[in-house]
Amino acid sequence: MNKKVLLVKPPQKTIEVQPPLGLGYLASTIKDFAEVQILDCIKEKYSIKDFEKSIQKNKFDIVGFQCYTVDLNIVKKLIKVVKTINPKIITFVGGPQPSLDPINSLNYLQADYGFCGEAEIGFPLLIKSLIKKTKLKKIPGLIYKDKNKIIVNQNKLVENLDDYQIGWEFFNLNSYPLAPHGAFCKQYPTAPLIITRGCPFQCTYCGAHLISGRKIRSHSVDFVIKQIEFLNKKHGIKEIHIEDDNFTMKKDFVKEFCNKLIQKNLEITFTFPNGIRLDTLDSILIKLMKKAGLYSVSVGIESGSDRILKLMNKNLTTSTIKEKINLLTKENIEVIGFFIVGYPGETISDINKTINFACSLPLKRATFSAFKPFPGTLIYNELIKKGELKELKYENFSLDKIAWSPKGISNKQLKNLRRNAFLKFYLRPKILFKMLSEIKNFQNFKFIIIRVFRWLT
Repeated sequence: MNKKVLLVKPPQKTIEVQPPLGLGYLASTIKDFAEVQILDCIKEKYSIKDFEKSIQKNKFDIVGFQCYTVDLNIVKKLIKVVKTINPKIITFVGGPQPSLDPINSLNYLQADYGFCGEAEIGFPLLIKSLIKKTKLKKIPGLIYKDKNKIIVNQNKLVENLDDYQIGWEFFNLNSYPLAPHGAFCKQYPTAPLIITRGCPFQCTYCGAHLISGRKIRSHSVDFVIKQIEFLNKKHGIKEIHIEDDNFTMKKDFVKEFCNKLIQKNLEITFTFPNGIRLDTLDSILIKLMKKAGLYSVSVGIESGSDRILKLMNKNLTTSTIKEKINLLTKENIEVIGFFIVGYPGETISDINKTINFACSLPLKRATFSAFKPFPGTLIYNELIKKGELKELKYENFSLDKIAWSPKGISNKQLKNLRRNAFLKFYLRPKILFKMLSEIKNFQNFKFIIIRVFRWLT
């Protein structure tokens, strides 16, 4: 009899709801020899009690959880629910948090197993091992316990992404919000895609390379175009949100993608909500992406202080940032800026520089996030070494919370500085009236109200 497997996106208070593609990839790797379901607790608005009822009703053999740092506490509670109902149910965790900090994550969560990094290769091997009761030591990326010691197997990255399917059949796309990444899209409905993986950069605050390695790998252009055609014709999708970290790293790939998308004449628009590297852009590439349907990009600017950008190992200067953003806006491409406030070594003067810099740029929107010392990152390790980071409250890793503040700035001050950044940026007539004029439906209005509440509290 096949094992019954449940893959869970844990509940969180968020207004950004979209299919968890990582779980879709995993589900597709075991569908031929296991009964697998995906439960998106965010979309379904599940409480812990709802989750408990689902586990009691469905008699799963294995339950796995996608886990970001902010999810640690809720995932720990859900694992406890599972084990209370039936201690024989196998539990495992994967995603960014166990990839960044595998040993501590497994210890804290009390899961049976975990995966660090990409799990498409190791996950089906684990399920087969549990069925056949074979040894675990050769399963790539597996985190497991052996005689009260936690073992972390060497991970193996997927070389050919086309070997793995996204698993659209596990999602009811029509039940997801029209605009998962916020209020404003050019066309509805939308769907996410992950086209490339990997990050060769060494920004001190980021752990992306611990999840997907430093080597840039991509689906083939033909695979991607086929996915877009499927989404467009089967589900009526009109806009694609490309969730990659570094889509524009390989210009030949981008050019081939754009040219083939233009040839298909699908009238699809696309955006980069997670951000692209400004230093990978040039005028020719921007014009081609615009022609193919690009209308909006998010970019990681992070700071208006060249000193802080250097500390972050961002490999960008404020002058380069201005130059590249002007190239984008010259082609009427909307730019959304991501900023970090409260980075180690930052002063109030530096933060005010960032706020003023954001207001000086031709940005449509901006997000000011308080610095988060994510486990496993270069800056996290440095703070630990210096004794400047002792106890972390994982619930404070959500975007609207303060998890840490630099010397000379209290948590309260940082919160106020962040609030002031939002107010100064958005309470300008040009920005405010433009945003209000684009409200098309109740969802847009609700998004703005919730965001404003979070900024001001």
